[in-house]
Amino acid sequence: MISSPAAYLFFNGAVVIMAGLLLGFPLRSAIVTKRGDVNAWRVSHSVLIMDGLLMLVVGLTLPHLLLGRPALWVLVWSLVAAGYGFLVAFAVGAWKGIRGLTARPFGLNTVLFGAHVVGAFGSLVGIAIATFGYVKAIRHLSP
Repeated sequence: MISSPAAYLFFNGAVVIMAGLLLGFPLRSAIVTKRGDVNAWRVSHSVLIMDGLLMLVVGLTLPHLLLGRPALWVLVWSLVAAGYGFLVAFAVGAWKGIRGLTARPFGLNTVLFGAHVVGAFGSLVGIAIATFGYVKAIRHLSP
């Protein structure tokens, strides 16, 4: 039986992977037509697939973590927020030719910067909580 937190990670991870796969089409177009930033499309394509896979893998390992219910949900929602934050940051950034690595100039660049912050902070929190749960599980198994 799949637990509810794992189901959220599986579903949202699949959505992020699908978005990453769909970004392969503009990547192909940029390569073939030699127009557009090929590197930006390549990064958006690969990062989203990897981030979705991260969500799937963590979802598979959730039953083995020694975490309380609140920590488990913070882990899940931080990884989900990270996935969608990176989806906005990388897809819109590649489409508009903006990186969003700083908040200035204000406007779309600021929105993309915020999306990068959400993605990075969500990933950091999620992986930190998962690592804590893995360490607790390993210590519980040790004699």
